[in-house]
Amino acid sequence: MKRYFVTGIGTDVGKTVAAAILTESLQADYWKPVQAGGLDFTDTDTVKSLVTHEQAVFFPEAYRLKMAASPHRAAAAEGIEIDVKNIKLPQTDHNLIVEG
Repeated sequence: MKRYFVTGIGTDVGKTVAAAILTESLQADYWKPVQAGGLDFTDTDTVKSLVTHEQAVFFPEAYRLKMAASPHRAAAAEGIEIDVKNIKLPQTDHNLIVEG
């Protein structure tokens, strides 16, 4: 199966909606490795609310940061070091949408 990475150059540019559309149309699984801000209703929660195919798997984030900012800024502000060794691509037999 294929892996797709959805990225953008800022916040609120449509990455999550684009990821949801791809997750739905490709009958894919979804993963956001680092969630920065919005912990009460995460981007994963948003994608879950938009995707209707029941086979979708939503993998947990490797890092959940409180500050709504780019991951490196949020991590620095919170005194957390993001270690890429802790970010491992989830294993799945389905297409995978990765948002970051």
